[in-house]
Amino acid sequence: MMLLASILAVVLSTVYAHSGGIPNLDILKTEIIAYYQSGHYERDVSDVDAHLQSYVDARLKQGVRKPAVVFDIDDTMLSSYAYERAYDFAYTQRSWSQWERADRFPPIEPTLQLARRLAHEHVAVFYVTGRRVPERAITQHELAVAGYPMPVGLYLRPTSDTARSVIPYKSRTRAAIEHQGYDVLASIGDQWSDLRGGYADQLYKLPNPMYFLP
Repeated sequence: MMLLASILAVVLSTVYAHSGGIPNLDILKTEIIAYYQSGHYERDVSDVDAHLQSYVDARLKQGVRKPAVVFDIDDTMLSSYAYERAYDFAYTQRSWSQWERADRFPPIEPTLQLARRLAHEHVAVFYVTGRRVPERAITQHELAVAGYPMPVGLYLRPTSDTARSVIPYKSRTRAAIEHQGYDVLASIGDQWSDLRGGYADQLYKLPNPMYFLP
């Protein structure tokens, strides 16, 4: 992850050019907190998840032989909002690992229900995360504790992959899923880098104003 301040320096460059000033960071943090605590965030997630479910249901009626949906994990399935608040929207590997080991990343309820419905409909669910391979055991544990269905495949990023962007890794993984004969009906994630690169019929972007991953 990147620090919120670093992200804003990139994302708000256009705002600065047009307005003559950069928005105050404390105000932006307050707006993010209000977005989550007001329930607006969960409503937005519910809307995206509902659109995905409707699309998959329509495709299932067409008789797709091996339907699949690919999920990102962090801030798609498990929420890091409480973590971000606790550390003032700053990330360190040490603090993140401590929260992982303590099962402190709760499920995002609309996505949890979506994954359960898809599994019940015999849609193959795959979890493709930017977390690294050494985190496999703890990730499996977290997802099980959160109540997510057992995936057909759980893919973590190799430690040897040093590319700046996760797009090549995630798109290659979706391609590998398709090569197994699955039709990846949809891919869902909180970052555009979770989704870009092809090998999914439809893309579903969840909101995440807290950080940006290339």
